[in-house]
Amino acid sequence: MLFRSGLFTSEVGLWRTQRKMMAPLFHPAPIQQYAETMRIVAERAADAMRDGQSIDIAHETTRIAMSVVGKALFDVDTFDEAASLGGALTTALGWVNRNLGSPAIVAHVLALDATDALAQRAPAPLRGLLERAHRAVEAPFMIPGVRDPELLGAIDLVNARIQRMIDERRRQGLTRKDLLTLLLTAKDPEGLAEHMSDKQVRDEAVTLFVAGHETTATALAWSFYLLARNPEALARARAEADAFGDGPITAWDASKLEYCTRVFREAMRLYPPLMMLPRRTLEPFEVAVYKLPAKSLVFLSIYAQHYREDSFEFAERFDPDRWLPENEAQRHRSSYIPFSAGPRFCIGMHFAMLEGPIVLATLLRRWRFELDPARVIEPDDFATLRPRGGVPAVVRARWAPSARG
Repeated sequence: MLFRSGLFTSEVGLWRTQRKMMAPLFHPAPIQQYAETMRIVAERAADAMRDGQSIDIAHETTRIAMSVVGKALFDVDTFDEAASLGGALTTALGWVNRNLGSPAIVAHVLALDATDALAQRAPAPLRGLLERAHRAVEAPFMIPGVRDPELLGAIDLVNARIQRMIDERRRQGLTRKDLLTLLLTAKDPEGLAEHMSDKQVRDEAVTLFVAGHETTATALAWSFYLLARNPEALARARAEADAFGDGPITAWDASKLEYCTRVFREAMRLYPPLMMLPRRTLEPFEVAVYKLPAKSLVFLSIYAQHYREDSFEFAERFDPDRWLPENEAQRHRSSYIPFSAGPRFCIGMHFAMLEGPIVLATLLRRWRFELDPARVIEPDDFATLRPRGGVPAVVRARWAPSARG
């Protein structure tokens, strides 16, 4: 109901077509144009903070990430507009999270598999009927709360807002430079589809908005928490941010944000925003001593992978220097998979890896964040690995009004 047929949930032919249409928009070079947006949004958040103010860092990083993706995707300039969309999506994600372990969802998946399998083997006269039955059970009608007014209202709000934005861009002649316009004008490189339908653009826009703020915000919140508990790492990250002087912090020169990038990567190792990934085998497959038939549903634990001692010595320890090139070269490339791996790796990886260090350095340069050293924050089992109870902190000025230091 939420993602429908976006890149995160679509399969096989549709996924392949959509990925090819969207991939050029997310290569490193075009993504660099959003560095200034990321800096401006982070500076605006820093400007609003006050010495002695009590904040939840996780709330602040969510507001920042929502605003960044709101501007990049929809050309929305205000926190409020992005936040209203984000609030509706959080409501829908909460419903998803509550039902992930529900027996109803198992029954739903079994019903989908059964109608699909029957359609594959049925004689031609019955095949069309079974294919229609399969499409009919795609909607999650068995799952508790599926008709909850709050859930339906949230999804209606998302659909209406995005359709309004699509209509606006069509009236304006598709001249804007945001990602929504680029999705509307994207073409299939193989010529199988001229353009995406409005429905498909909606599905991709929702997927990008959720992935573009929820995961990055969570990784940033954990980054600040880990730095607060590791003074030496905090001093190194702050020194890197201070090296920009009064100039803008961007990632045009990646070497200037080298350590902040390593901090962000290590936070995603210890607290991967997505703990698990579902995959379906397309053909019979053998792994270790297990033989999996075609169409097996497999869950890959990113969290467990990131704590393997044979890949990460003292895996429980926060150590950004794991990501020095000489150390990284000694590990298998799939030992670290916060963005997944293979053909379905996250299309927004370059966007996130640009945004995280810029926001981190921008806020560190402006403020100190005091956390209770005795408080251990545990991960929460939301749709992403959020810090349970947020990351409470007190904002402190780094220098007197008359002098920096």
